[in-house]
Amino acid sequence: MKTTSKVVLGVAVLAALSGCATVPKDYAHTTPKFSLKEFFNGPIVATGMFQNRSGKAVNRFVVRMLGTWEGNQGTLVEHFTYIDPDGKKAYADRTWHLTQVNDHEFTGTAEGSAGDVKSAAGKAYGFALHWSYDVKQPVGKSFYNLHADDWMYMIEPDVVIDRTDVTWYGIHAGEITLEMHKLPDIAANRAMVMAAH
Repeated sequence: MKTTSKVVLGVAVLAALSGCATVPKDYAHTTPKFSLKEFFNGPIVATGMFQNRSGKAVNRFVVRMLGTWEGNQGTLVEHFTYIDPDGKKAYADRTWHLTQVNDHEFTGTAEGSAGDVKSAAGKAYGFALHWSYDVKQPVGKSFYNLHADDWMYMIEPDVVIDRTDVTWYGIHAGEITLEMHKLPDIAANRAMVMAAH
């Protein structure tokens, strides 16, 4: 009887640990509601880091963003300041072109010195937003074709935590962690996020 109980318990634990992958709809009944058009509209400032496959933080960065929308078509301009372990800074830019397909689905493309994206697609439910895309990432004079699996979680209406798993031809290359803060949409904040490096 005891052996049978241990086997049943062991199977239950394994089932819990190996559960199905999380999908955006799992968050459908949560709040606050993450609206792509509402959050990425106006000025945003984000700070983050990139950890390599061993977990070491090898790059930190600040991103200043400005989102604008006309109907279901949005533009998100990003200005990156990268900080290496020695404190040296480098700069890059990227412009996203986003389309809100329906209440939950969206697509996008992007170009810029921070890396071009041919196609991105995602869904948002409840406080979570998930999308994935391939990015041609510049590193020095070379380019790497990376895949990004990106989850964003709205903590409060003006705060989002972003975690992105980065792979290279299916091999785990590292992880990006980013905290985004939506700023009051006033002229001074718009000018600040779009100021030259």
